[in-house]
Amino acid sequence: MIKYNKTALWATLCVLFCLASCGKADRFRWEKRTDGMTLLENGEILGTLEIPDVQGVSHKEKIEALDSATFKVTVGFKAAEDLDSVRLEAGFVHASGSSFWMIPSVSYNGNNWGRGKEPKGAKADGQWRTVSFRRTPIPGAMYSEGKRYAVATWTEAPKSLKENFSCSLRPEDSRTDHHYLWPEEEMPVTYANRDHFEPGWRESLPLKKRETVEFQIYIHLSPVQDEHRAMRSFLDKAWELSPKPQVEVYSPEKLWELGIRYAKESLWAEEGPFKGFSIGLILDGKGNWIQRPGWKYEIGWCGQNASLAISLLRDFQKTGSKESLDKAIATLDTWSKCGLPNGLFITHYDNILHNIPDGALDACNLGTAAVNFFEAYDVAKECGLERPEYERVAYAICDFVVSDQQENGCYAKGWRPDGEAIYREGTIGCFLVPAMVEAYRRSGNQKYLDSGLKAYRHYLSELKEKGFTTAGALDTWCIDKESSISLLRSAIRLHRLTGSKEYIEDAVAISYYLSTWLWHYDEIYPEGDNFTDYGYHTFGATSVSVQHNHLDPYALYWVPEWMELSELTGDPQWKEKAEAIWRCGNQFVSDGTLEINGHVRPAGSQNEAYFECSWGFSSGDNNKRINDWLVAWPGAFRLETLRRLEEFSSNPQSLPTSDR
Repeated sequence: MIKYNKTALWATLCVLFCLASCGKADRFRWEKRTDGMTLLENGEILGTLEIPDVQGVSHKEKIEALDSATFKVTVGFKAAEDLDSVRLEAGFVHASGSSFWMIPSVSYNGNNWGRGKEPKGAKADGQWRTVSFRRTPIPGAMYSEGKRYAVATWTEAPKSLKENFSCSLRPEDSRTDHHYLWPEEEMPVTYANRDHFEPGWRESLPLKKRETVEFQIYIHLSPVQDEHRAMRSFLDKAWELSPKPQVEVYSPEKLWELGIRYAKESLWAEEGPFKGFSIGLILDGKGNWIQRPGWKYEIGWCGQNASLAISLLRDFQKTGSKESLDKAIATLDTWSKCGLPNGLFITHYDNILHNIPDGALDACNLGTAAVNFFEAYDVAKECGLERPEYERVAYAICDFVVSDQQENGCYAKGWRPDGEAIYREGTIGCFLVPAMVEAYRRSGNQKYLDSGLKAYRHYLSELKEKGFTTAGALDTWCIDKESSISLLRSAIRLHRLTGSKEYIEDAVAISYYLSTWLWHYDEIYPEGDNFTDYGYHTFGATSVSVQHNHLDPYALYWVPEWMELSELTGDPQWKEKAEAIWRCGNQFVSDGTLEINGHVRPAGSQNEAYFECSWGFSSGDNNKRINDWLVAWPGAFRLETLRRLEEFSSNPQSLPTSDR
């Protein structure tokens, strides 16, 4: 954080060297040298605190050891004269080249995987990129793995707009600079929308004579480990130090009621032979909410028809609502007729309505369909209805995928209806692994488990080797978070199936990667800004991908896994993070009277995207950070999470229950 303080006594800023007081007290030592404060281990230079001189500004440093591996550096600047505009910098130069570097949620080793046009590499037009802290889930977080040590730096969250800053990670052959800049900027270009850049921008703030500014930077070191495990130490410390604000949300009971209402009252659709749910609501030209007129009926991903139907079956069990039962069965019966002779499944009903023969059948939707149809068969039976066709659809998908699996374990990202694989890149094929595990659990047929394990190990090895997963979001082709949920879910299911601790260890590794997408703090915004006007809290949100730099409530989908993982490991951070996600993801669920952006939202609806940075609109045009796309999936995930908690957690009532 940069602390802006006109009245602070300059005399309190003195250079203070505190050696580590925990663990090996003499392991690291700071020494003042001509090129700045230098961090050493047994005489070997690990890095240097670098603070460029600025004319008319003096600076001093204070270094505190928080533990044996973490230092808090406060850099104080003081203006010797009135200055119209200043540009202040401070950073830590890691004295090693980096085999792997990361700005969480922004860049993973330069984002060189994938076909997207998101920022690639650490430079643009020959200049080092600078990135607003607003794009980072831990304020200004940067991480680099050197020859012996991994170094992570981050700051405290700004408490006023004048404290806003930027960061810049600069990997070179023999050094890696973790650089911080004030005031905020994005240079030489800013990533303004998907695959779209605009000219860079830089704020300008004056300083009065004797006015002071403080940077506060955390520096954390941990020995380099295989499979990028060194980042766990930094992520543990960042979570420990982060404030944990709690926003009040509706109780689980109220959220269930509202979610069911949205499905039945706003999303229900009948068109020709189709009976099911619309993908979501948009505004028409007159300001009225209407179902999106195109590309509108989907089994999983954004449309979540199968999951919503299962939730309505559960609602029938809870309330006895005949409407819930009828709409659930009508939906599942409609979709159960979408199987193809080769075992594949039409994932978008629009293809049937409009006779589109070549629509891609993606692994995300197919895996979701198989898992949900297995569950739908069981729940329908509990409701007194025999629907063997539901189970047949699920097995058929699994059988096709087994027959198409590659020798290395890879499935595909998508197929044509005739069974031809269109592309195989990315982690997205892992969405089919939970279906394979479930098929084995039900049938005992070893081919499903053998196939699922082979695929699981293939996709998991990519995460452990590369440090990221890829292409789970169907409208992107890049490094992302969504592709990891199938890995996490597979690990938990495999542990339940086998009892092997190996899968708990895998789940932990996956969860640390997912933590690099999780917002650890609340950002503040100016008066008149959308987030300020409506009181949106960023703590607990997750960014979508390196190609889509905005927040959403997708992480609601893995709340049960983190609740269970906390029980399995005894590590409270997973439960704490799950609760943070739950609170954040349940903001702005309408009770039928909620008005946002001038429009009252239907009961149970919630928008998809929250634009926390200058992505999603032209830089400076920050008046509509909350979009008006009332898509189906957040409500479906919320309902699914509520119904799954009884299965995943020994204490399903442990989520926040306070009403707003």
